[in-house]
Amino acid sequence: MQNSKLKELSHIEQLKNECKFIEALKLINELEDKKELTLQDQFEIHYLKSSLLNEMGRTNEALKYVELAYKESQQLKIDLQIIDVLLSKSSIFSRTGRNKEALKNIFKAEQLFQRIDQISSKEFKEKNASLLLRKGGCYFDIGDLSRALKYVDKASTIAKEIKNDKLLLRASKLLDFIYYFKGDFNLAFEYLKTFFAIAKKLNDKQEIIGALNSIGMVFTERGDFNQALDHLKQSLSICEEINSFKTGVVLTSLFDLYLNTNSLEEAQLCLDRIKKIINQEYNKWLDDCYHVGKALLLKKQHQKVNHLKAIELLKQIVDEEDTFIETQYVALIHLCDLYLTELSETNDIKVIDEILTYLTQLKDIAESQHSFWLLAETYSFQAKLKLITSEFQEAKILLSHAQDITKKYGLTKLAERIRKEKMELINQESKWETLKDSKTTMAELLNLTHIEDQLTQMLRKRFFFLKIV
Repeated sequence: MQNSKLKELSHIEQLKNECKFIEALKLINELEDKKELTLQDQFEIHYLKSSLLNEMGRTNEALKYVELAYKESQQLKIDLQIIDVLLSKSSIFSRTGRNKEALKNIFKAEQLFQRIDQISSKEFKEKNASLLLRKGGCYFDIGDLSRALKYVDKASTIAKEIKNDKLLLRASKLLDFIYYFKGDFNLAFEYLKTFFAIAKKLNDKQEIIGALNSIGMVFTERGDFNQALDHLKQSLSICEEINSFKTGVVLTSLFDLYLNTNSLEEAQLCLDRIKKIINQEYNKWLDDCYHVGKALLLKKQHQKVNHLKAIELLKQIVDEEDTFIETQYVALIHLCDLYLTELSETNDIKVIDEILTYLTQLKDIAESQHSFWLLAETYSFQAKLKLITSEFQEAKILLSHAQDITKKYGLTKLAERIRKEKMELINQESKWETLKDSKTTMAELLNLTHIEDQLTQMLRKRFFFLKIV
């Protein structure tokens, strides 16, 4: 009976690797219901089921089963199994935005790993690289790019040494994200191309989807919309071929492309498809994206009434208790943008108080998630508003806070930008003093702060939230 069950698990694993998730889930549910399962059987079933549900994007269910597997692994007292479960727990926590829990599980896994000595050299290196990758991913999630790069570089070196393409794929993907956030977009794109090449070599369709989606988003940012469309359509085609849960993610990327090209009818068609997916199987994250999309289509239409409707929709998203962090972030940025438009049109300085309210919420997100790049951006944004209200000393203090954060956590390009902003303020303080008593409009003052450019940059970093790790 034991051999039979091991064969069944092997078959289910194969189905998972082939992206036949529904069939795999049906089989593992049947296996789970069998009687006379040993504790080891139960562990293997729950561990595999958690991995399968995580691949399907059903993270809450995945967490439930990985917790069961963790309890069983502790009872079995096999350190390598416990380490594997802790790595899985960390990965799922990261996907649900619970960065502190993700890192705590890595620390536990490291402690166990240090006392293991009865494994082969190759297995030791593979496990070490997996730990380093997951640790690097955790530090990336909280915005500590210096530490993230340190651990992922080490893992990449080991992966090359032992010629493990699966580990090298994960390392290349993370290095893409890290260099993207460091501001080295060319090097980031080189790692993205490496990630794509390895995914194709392994014929890992889920990873191919993710790579094509990321490449499409990069081309959208660069304004190369034909290339973006080509890659995103390829990604969507593979999604449809394997019925991937990432279909909704790719559709949101296509929606952004169409929004950038003012192809509003095509953007609406993307939203209609997203709505159809939600109706078939409800997904909170995708539902939030759908409602943000509706708001952004309204925002694209310049009539005041449509902007008011967009604000109402975005406020509802922000105020919901169970809204995903990514969705809150995007909604808050767009709310700031809409109120900046109102400020430039009305010259009503009271509108700044509304914007500051949303910046406070962004700051809360940054602090709760230990997202240091977002914290630095928020301080910089607040400083620009302080310039408009002639609070120059407060603006300097805020920029100093932002500067300290960027230096501490290796945010090289952002550090340089904020340094320039601070020097500009110091050099042009007398100019701003003069403007304070002039009849300069809010629109002109906003233009002088380059605040719209910053909003654009912050929205570009939605790329980070759509990473598929």
